[in-house]
Amino acid sequence: MQRPSWNTLRQSWADLFFFEPLSEFLTRLHEDRGGEVVAVVMFSPEGGEIPPPAPPVHLLVLYQETVDFLKETQFLREHDPSGILNFFCYSLPDFQKMYKGSNPIAHQAVKTGLILFETDNRMEEFVS
Repeated sequence: MQRPSWNTLRQSWADLFFFEPLSEFLTRLHEDRGGEVVAVVMFSPEGGEIPPPAPPVHLLVLYQETVDFLKETQFLREHDPSGILNFFCYSLPDFQKMYKGSNPIAHQAVKTGLILFETDNRMEEFVS
């Protein structure tokens, strides 16, 4: 994973199709789940380019504690009126287990991921 600054991303991505919906989503997520979210990472489950040239935009949302995948995915979709974001939500400990267990989604997230939001450098073990 890479950890570019939000200002750098904003300058590079300001005119791209997803930037405004992504910015609004991150604001809503922080307002509603700010204390629970460990990281938000844009990645490509297929190993494609980041940022993607067309929808969907895949986001890994990691939490401090275990979440109900289906309920949380529904919650996140409700916070994305654009419909262009696709969510993968796990607790950080579950994601770490997935990575150690060679889960392909976890490995693609680490390989292609750009950290958009992170608390207290919690993703340090995955940053290259």
